[in-house]
Amino acid sequence: MISPAQLKPRRWRMYTAAAAAVWTGLGALGGCAQYHAQPLKPAAFHRRFQHRSLTNPHLRKFIADQPIHVRPGFPRRQSLSTLVATGWYYSAALRMQAAQIALAQAHLITASQSPNPSVGLSPTYAAKAGPGVSPWILGFNFDIPIETAGRRQDRMAQALALIHAGRFNFGQTAWNVRQTIRRALLEYLYARRQTRLLARQAADTRLILSLLTARFKAGDISRPVYTAAQIQARQAALALLAARGAMQRRRMRLAAAMSVPARALVGVKWFFPHLWRLPPVRALKLHPLIRAALLNRMDIQSLLARYQAAQAALKLQVARQYPDIHLGPGYSFNQGANEFTLGLTMALPVFNQNQGPIAAAAAHRRVIAADLLQKQTRVITAIGTALTTYRADLRQWRAARAIALRQRGQWNLTREAFAAGAQSRLALAEAQFALNTYQQAALGARSAAALALGHLENLLEKPLGRTPAQPKGLQP
Repeated sequence: MISPAQLKPRRWRMYTAAAAAVWTGLGALGGCAQYHAQPLKPAAFHRRFQHRSLTNPHLRKFIADQPIHVRPGFPRRQSLSTLVATGWYYSAALRMQAAQIALAQAHLITASQSPNPSVGLSPTYAAKAGPGVSPWILGFNFDIPIETAGRRQDRMAQALALIHAGRFNFGQTAWNVRQTIRRALLEYLYARRQTRLLARQAADTRLILSLLTARFKAGDISRPVYTAAQIQARQAALALLAARGAMQRRRMRLAAAMSVPARALVGVKWFFPHLWRLPPVRALKLHPLIRAALLNRMDIQSLLARYQAAQAALKLQVARQYPDIHLGPGYSFNQGANEFTLGLTMALPVFNQNQGPIAAAAAHRRVIAADLLQKQTRVITAIGTALTTYRADLRQWRAARAIALRQRGQWNLTREAFAAGAQSRLALAEAQFALNTYQQAALGARSAAALALGHLENLLEKPLGRTPAQPKGLQP
């Protein structure tokens, strides 16, 4: 029989062990992350958006870090590369993709973690303890999980593949920003040139109308001819108004593509001759373009990375057929006696062997493979169509340019004849009107060919010039 005097030091050691276990747990909690609130204020964002500009010093530093050529006179003189870099800097879509990458990296941290052991305390009070015996029975039990079949490595492989997919998605978003800005800039520059040509044409029609008015009053021309000139002048004025409205809308669209207010584009010198450069068809071969697209497109690379993640997910579900092992050592102080236990538990795969999740993971892998095949098929057929369209638009532009050049020659002859007194002022105005008409047709054909070239670039997800396709310094 243990006396009360002998029980006191044992009870003291028992309580000390319990306190040590509690303090160990509290110490582990002390190293946890802390919560910090970050409220969002939409009104404040609206104010910040209105202050966005092309002269932001942080933006200029970001552009200086990009592998692009900055033209002298920047930021007043811009290039496509600097406009694209501005769009990257202010793009909310790119920040969203960067946040998605950070989320995928956090999932990698979760996937690489091993399960924590657990400890349990089970004090028991014996109501009918004998005299001189402590009525308290203090017990500890531990649960130490052990993962089997390499599940941690499979989880990490899946998380890494999803990080790679997120980075390709980031690159594709950057490419989409670039192409949206390129198209908006091209449409805006076309609208500016179109407006200038229509302004000249409206002036020509007014001059023709004034000359015909004098002839009509003198009885030299009939009323139908004079009425046709009036209609032509009014149509030219309406076309000029519509062109000016379209130019303002496309300027707003360009600002929206760059994620800046429209006033940020005030004062920019719009001179981008390289946008109108059209490579010859012989420089664009179908099969090399298809190969470049299949190897370079970031959505295809993202699907390949997602397929690797599906592979790892299937392997993980196959590994889950094998149960984890739980070691359960324990200790109890039972009425003066030290008792130790060793436990081993595991789930018995009797009723199922994880067939459902395995089948779902295998089906998910087939879905991604089919999606990849569908994407590649669409890209191959679309490149052939885009190349054919570019060839047709290029031929049409060359034909329209040739007609405009011939009309310019005719206009030069008419101007020389007018200077020599062999042609009337009306004939010169009509020649100028015809020249503007053919120049508009050539400008429209050239713009269509440039847009078709941009569509071909978009299918390749690769610039045919020197403009970079992805930003430097935004991706985490």
